[in-house]
Amino acid sequence: MDDLDIRDLTEFRSWSTTFDPPIDDPTFFLSNHLSITSALLLTDLIFPACVLVRGCVIRKEIYDPENFERWWRETGGATEVIENVLNHLHLWDLLEPNEDAEYRALEILAPRIAQTWKSHVQSQFPDRVICTEVNDDYGPTVTMWTA
Repeated sequence: MDDLDIRDLTEFRSWSTTFDPPIDDPTFFLSNHLSITSALLLTDLIFPACVLVRGCVIRKEIYDPENFERWWRETGGATEVIENVLNHLHLWDLLEPNEDAEYRALEILAPRIAQTWKSHVQSQFPDRVICTEVNDDYGPTVTMWTA
């Protein structure tokens, strides 16, 4: 994992050391902790379906017509602004880190999500240029818009 050893994460280390000898296999950890529902929802997060609304590419899971219309009116139809506002993900809203290693893990996870959003959404809308960015707005935050 980039510059983080999986054994730096307390949850993995605690689970691993219940075995003799300790198990360092992330796949085995997942098979003991990840449900089919969680796996499917995770792939929906990492590979988002998007909709095209008035020239804006919006993640389908967060698209709300009333909210979109409000932003459309407030920005005068500025598509890049609307996409930036609506297509963001604060990882802290989804995953609450409890230790330094988990904070580092989120810093690794955010650019990975940004990259998958970019390539996956680009394949859905090949006529558009998909841009992503990671910033520290409220913890690691991923944003997506079209150029």
